[in-house]
Amino acid sequence: MKALQETARVIRNERITERLWWCSYESPGIAATARAGQFAHALCGDPGSYDPMLRRPLSFTRVEPEPGRIAFLIDVVGRGTDWLVRQEPGTEIDLLGPLGTWFEWQPGAERALFVGGGIGLAPLLVMADDAAANGVESTILCGARDTAGVTPADWIPESATYVTATDDGSQGHAGVITDLVSDWWDWSQQVFACGPTPMLEAMSRLSARFGLERGQRPVFASLEARMGCAVGVCYSCVVRTTQGVKRVCRDGPVFRQDSLSWEWTHD
Repeated sequence: MKALQETARVIRNERITERLWWCSYESPGIAATARAGQFAHALCGDPGSYDPMLRRPLSFTRVEPEPGRIAFLIDVVGRGTDWLVRQEPGTEIDLLGPLGTWFEWQPGAERALFVGGGIGLAPLLVMADDAAANGVESTILCGARDTAGVTPADWIPESATYVTATDDGSQGHAGVITDLVSDWWDWSQQVFACGPTPMLEAMSRLSARFGLERGQRPVFASLEARMGCAVGVCYSCVVRTTQGVKRVCRDGPVFRQDSLSWEWTHD
């Protein structure tokens, strides 16, 4: 799948919580081939400006090939994302994508569990959008530090069961989202996860234990990492796997969870 450099046009940037924004773009070339788990690399600055110099990776949150639209769930954490969410409708944004590997439905599995930590919910929503069309029943577990990091239910596909957790107890279960995986493990037949590395590592330990005690499930993780180039050249996002060192931007971001060693940091 070849990546395109495309001029996308802002359709809307809508603030949906104190921290989260839903940003929609007209980008027909990228929308035609983008898949769940992949991402785009966005240039976050005015034309002719190189500040900030590096692009920002954004996971696809919605993909609509027919009207040629894509959307991203964005957590404003720095200058780049702050610039993106403040662009007016009609503004042109330079995007490179789609990039990376993707999630796929497992043959014969009719129930899917999605586990998202904060902004990690973003790539899981593309799969949730497609679940009903693929004959898959879906449950989404979304965790965050507080309510401001939880995607509101209005933005979740109606066909999915939606369960939330917050570290401070301000919404849903009081505690981390991995606390709830036990409640849904027996129900699930395939599991997809995305979030910060500590959450995914905890998810890996749980999956290994539940697999032995209650039955194995195929589990796939989409990793978060700092990316300099997003095309596999700079090696700023490498991780260790059972198949050796891999690049999150090129060999991932989606990996089979049991292939990951968790022996790395991207701090």
